[in-house]
Amino acid sequence: MKSRIFIVLSALLFLIVLIIAKLPAKHVVYRINFPSGMGLYEVSGTIWQGKAASALVHGQTLNNVTWDISLWALLTAKVSAEIQSNQRTNTHLNGTLVYGLISNTLSMQNLKAVLPAEVIFAQAALPVPVIGAGSIAITVQEARFDVSQSMPVCEQLSGAGNWQNAGVLVSTGMVDLGEFKAQISCADSLYNMEVKEPNKLGLSFIATGSNPQQLRINGRFKLPPELPEEMQRVASFLGQPDAQGYTPLNW
Repeated sequence: MKSRIFIVLSALLFLIVLIIAKLPAKHVVYRINFPSGMGLYEVSGTIWQGKAASALVHGQTLNNVTWDISLWALLTAKVSAEIQSNQRTNTHLNGTLVYGLISNTLSMQNLKAVLPAEVIFAQAALPVPVIGAGSIAITVQEARFDVSQSMPVCEQLSGAGNWQNAGVLVSTGMVDLGEFKAQISCADSLYNMEVKEPNKLGLSFIATGSNPQQLRINGRFKLPPELPEEMQRVASFLGQPDAQGYTPLNW
């Protein structure tokens, strides 16, 4: 009798797993009430291995997004997904995301996100308006965030940022600034970003804060004389250079 019950339960469990494994992703995704500015469109495949022709993330579009969710991770109360999007576009995201169903934590591993610089500068709280060119690549080796609160709290972060083909728009056109590199981390729930020379602005600073869009900046810069006069005038509004020609940068 017990063996029959075990066989029946095992068969039911196998049937449930089979149904879930074959469940079309669109039947689930289209019932999700995504936050404003987020969504998946033209979804195909299954919940475990699916594809979206496009995804909207905070107003930015990712094309040809695919995901592969690990069933074994789900057995440990975690949703682990390999995310891939079209790397030939200006905006793309690739890497591993792990959400802890019990711990309410979001972890990232070997994650790379690329966004147009103009998008980043449009959302940053800068002392003067800047229209940037090029792309900003953020590479995260490892990160963990507590997402149980309205504002995610950074518990661990190790990564780097790279502003490639950097440029700013002035009245006479686009000014080529080359490349800027940064190291990003977090400690005591505070984000830290550090930029060092050499770069074409003689820029170095440390930025800290609990909100990555509103960081406190402490650093300095030294504009070379060949940069346009318009940029020189803007620099003079930020302060006066010291004996070495560096202007303090604090806000």
